[in-house]
Amino acid sequence: MRRLTGRVRSYAWGSHTVLAELTGRSAPTHEPEAELWLGAHEAAPALLDDTTLDQIIAADPARTLGADLAARTGDRLPFLLKVLAPERALSIQCHPDARQALDAAPGTYTDRSPKPEAVVPLTPFEMFAGMVPYDEIVARFGSLGVPELRAIARESLTAHDILAGILATPVDARPDLVERTLAALDGAHAVPADVADAVRSVALDYPGDVGLVVLLTMHHRVEAPGTYVFVPAGVLHAYVRGAAIEILANSDNVVRAGLTPKKIDVAELLRIVQVHRQMVAEVGERVGRVVRYPQSAQEFSLSLVDQGEEPAQVAETGPRIVLALGGSVRVTCDGEALTLCPGQAVFVEAAEGALSFTGTGTAYVAATGRPA
Repeated sequence: MRRLTGRVRSYAWGSHTVLAELTGRSAPTHEPEAELWLGAHEAAPALLDDTTLDQIIAADPARTLGADLAARTGDRLPFLLKVLAPERALSIQCHPDARQALDAAPGTYTDRSPKPEAVVPLTPFEMFAGMVPYDEIVARFGSLGVPELRAIARESLTAHDILAGILATPVDARPDLVERTLAALDGAHAVPADVADAVRSVALDYPGDVGLVVLLTMHHRVEAPGTYVFVPAGVLHAYVRGAAIEILANSDNVVRAGLTPKKIDVAELLRIVQVHRQMVAEVGERVGRVVRYPQSAQEFSLSLVDQGEEPAQVAETGPRIVLALGGSVRVTCDGEALTLCPGQAVFVEAAEGALSFTGTGTAYVAATGRPA
C-alpha cells in the first residue's frame, strides 16, 4: 500500500466549504473547489511522494494493475474515483459508449474510452438525468404556450427530434426564448412543480442559456445519501448541488448540451445521445459494515466500509484506491497497516491481497469491475 494524495479541481460551480470540511481542512477556501480526483488520469494524476500514480503504473503495469488487466487496458488504470461538490449546476452532459468513442472524428474526444459513471450521494443530491418520454415533453411544451416550443413539438416525431429542435434555435434568439419560457412556467400545468422550481433556480446562474429549455425535457431528482445512481453512456445529465462520491471510467470524454459558455457540438451530441436510456438508482448489498454497490460497468466497482465497531474485510482484488471519510480507519493488507484520517487515501497494487479495516470511520474502496 502507498499513501495517495488526491488533486483538487477548482471550477466556478464548486463549493468553498464542502471538500475542505470532508477532508479536514480549514474552510472556506479561497477558490471554489468542485472535485477531488483520485486516480491516474493524465489531467490530474494523484500524487505519491515525489511522483504520480500514472508514472508508478507505467513503471510496472504487471505488478500495479495485474498482467491481464494491463493487457486489456493498454497499461491504463480503468477507473477514476472522485468526490463531487457542486454548489451550482454543472453543464448538461452526455458521454460516448465504447463504439461511439472509437468511431468519433479525430479531435472530438481526449481519449478513445467510454465514460459510464455512478454517484453515491453523501448529502441529498439534486440532479437532472435522462429525458422524459416524448408525449410528456409535448405536453410540457404545449402547456407553456411558447410558440417556438409548440412548433418544435408539433414538427417532431421523437424526443431526439425535440432535442435537435431546441439546439437548432439561433444563438441570438435564445435569450428571448428562454426568458419567455421561464415567464410561462407559472401557468404551465403539465410541468411538475419541482421541475419548474429547479429550472428557475438554475436560471439564476445561467440566464438566457438554452440549456434551461433542455432541462424541461428531463427527469428531475433529489437522491438520498447512500443511493447508488448509475448513469450509463448516452444519458443526458446535469448535477445541480450536494456532495457525492463519483466512480467512473478513467476518461474525460464529454459533449455538452447547455448550461455552459463552452462549445456545444450539436452534431456529436445528437449522434451519441440515447433518449430512451435512463439512469438507474439502487441500494447496495450490506454485509456487516460493508456495503457493496451494484457492478454496473466493467471499468469500476465501489464498496463502502460504513461506521461501526467491528472489523471488516473487502475481498476485491486488482488495483484499488481506498479513501477515508468521516473519522479514522486503519487499513491492513498483507501484514502492513496504515491509519487514514478523513480525506486521506492509499493505492493498493494488484499484487497485494485483501483489505481489512478497523476503527470507527468510513472508507470507500474503488476497484475494477468484471470483464464483459
